[in-house]
Amino acid sequence: MSKITRTGAARGGAVAVEGLEFILLAAVAGVGGWVAFNAPGLPPAWAGVSAGVFGLGLAAGVNDLLDSFMASLRARTSPSPATPASEQSAEEPTLPSNTDDVLELLTEAAAAGAAYQAAMYSGKVDPAHALLHKTELWVGVDGTSALFRLADGAYVYYEKDESGSHPAHLYSFATPETGHEPVPVTSLEQVRDLLEQHVTRELKGEPVAV
Repeated sequence: MSKITRTGAARGGAVAVEGLEFILLAAVAGVGGWVAFNAPGLPPAWAGVSAGVFGLGLAAGVNDLLDSFMASLRARTSPSPATPASEQSAEEPTLPSNTDDVLELLTEAAAAGAAYQAAMYSGKVDPAHALLHKTELWVGVDGTSALFRLADGAYVYYEKDESGSHPAHLYSFATPETGHEPVPVTSLEQVRDLLEQHVTRELKGEPVAV
């Protein structure tokens, strides 16, 4: 049963309990009133007054006796308060048991890390953070390189060079589909010029100029 269904059922039960209590008290008051009204020896005027007073008194007495029973019944039928989100047990993430699956996850995580770094250090080429800072547009190749697609067969290529004493973050214009060597870039204006050359020269098979 869903949480919504259980809550609805609990509310319906609470309403039923309140209705039962009202019916019982009404019945008791009615019986008490009838007994007092039909008591022998009372004038008709006093019989009516006695019926009302006796009926209400009997109903009040019975209500006191019902309190503990009805309280228990209300507790069983009242909807439970919602559990705070902070107390809800969250399912803990687990790694796959298969080693090959874990290796695949690590490979994907490394590529995602390279895409993140490519966007983070792109201010060297895009100081205004107008385009290359968008992490979602970078695709990690491996743990140290990533590609930013500009057009069919044309990319900004990022590579983390760790051969020196401090890591270097290098950017270049690359056309891997045509086999041309990447051209180092330091500005978006340079990237634009190289892309224009790529578009005009690609069909001729000419190399992209540095």
